[in-house]
Amino acid sequence: MSKYERKRKRSRRENIGFYAALSVCLIAVCMAVYSTYNTVVNPTGDKLTTMPTQAQQVNKPVTGIRETFPEITTEEPTEPPTENEITTLPTIVAEKEPPTTETTTKSSNPALQTMLAADLHLKQPLANAQIIREYSQESVYFKTLNVWKPHLGVDYAGKLGDKVSAMTGGEVTKVTDDKLFGKTVEVSVNNAVCVYSGLGSVAVKQGDRLNPGDEIGTVGSVPFEASDEPHIHIAVKINGTYADPLNFIGNDE
Repeated sequence: MSKYERKRKRSRRENIGFYAALSVCLIAVCMAVYSTYNTVVNPTGDKLTTMPTQAQQVNKPVTGIRETFPEITTEEPTEPPTENEITTLPTIVAEKEPPTTETTTKSSNPALQTMLAADLHLKQPLANAQIIREYSQESVYFKTLNVWKPHLGVDYAGKLGDKVSAMTGGEVTKVTDDKLFGKTVEVSVNNAVCVYSGLGSVAVKQGDRLNPGDEIGTVGSVPFEASDEPHIHIAVKINGTYADPLNFIGNDE
């Protein structure tokens, strides 16, 4: 064998040895990598279980859960009642009775009702019967007091000392001397009271029984009407309510 062939064989053996060593190294590296992977992924050494895919979980039937759905009925809806089946309730209309004449009169004219509540007949208190101020529920001006207020009586003018006569019979129930009305006498008969104010003198006392025309006293003055000429103030109360005295004067004629 020549020197060249021996050199060629030696070079082949060297190549074969190199590749064998390289293969062993690669195998060792692969084994090391595999061992490291198992240690990191499954340190306990248990057999790994392959997890089912998402498609398998969705398609797998679920057990242990019971679902309840509302029962669907096929009953047909009730038809609305026919015209013959509807019961019509009678319409009740409260009829208003027309107001009676008495109610209308009472609400529209209370003063008239007060007058009708008493069977009272009066005579004039003075012979001359001169009226200087009439009864008024509206406010009128009083010069002495400089005020406006209702005048619930009738003022009869006269001379000082003129006789004042009883306008009706009855009992003297009160004799007073008032700061505003002056000397005053009240005569009661049934449910009515006649009041004589502004007297200069008094001829009766409480408890006296009077007849129409009997002397009550004389003309004096009314303090809260002192700016007026001498006069007396006559008032009438029916059941405690003031009424116009002129409604009862001369009603028996």
